[in-house]
Amino acid sequence: MAALLSNLLGALALGCADLQHVAMGRAAGLGAAELAALLAVFTRPGSTIGEVASTTALTHSGAVRVTDRLAAAGLVKRREGRDRRTVTLRCTAAGRERAEHALAARRAALGALVATLPSADAATLRRLAARLLARLPADRAEARRICRLCEHAVCRGTDCPVGSAVS
Repeated sequence: MAALLSNLLGALALGCADLQHVAMGRAAGLGAAELAALLAVFTRPGSTIGEVASTTALTHSGAVRVTDRLAAAGLVKRREGRDRRTVTLRCTAAGRERAEHALAARRAALGALVATLPSADAATLRRLAARLLARLPADRAEARRICRLCEHAVCRGTDCPVGSAVS
């Protein structure tokens, strides 16, 4: 029973990840790394390259290359940081628009899947997902990685089981 449940959960997680990546990638016209970096900057304007690297699980040099591509595409802009050794990142209007399109596509794709459940099952899934998500992050950096593709306005504060687990 536990082996079957583990298999089902793993397959569900991958299936949902694939579903959202395809929907978001099409909506934004970006690859997975670029999309994750764009959303990291969209969610936390003024992020540094190091913060983007941590959120996206990229190396520092990988985050530099990804943000270079986003800047070249006109989706993010760089600003000198407070200590002049760091660079902060902000989305341009085009970057914000792409991020919003990607998040709307994610909501639609996953929402269509959840809409196939009876409302009582959807409520049960919500409770179980929140309970499991609360057990995943060990620290704030892991919480940001787990929620890197989330609509942060949807679950804030105590509504977010991931963030609440490390607060």
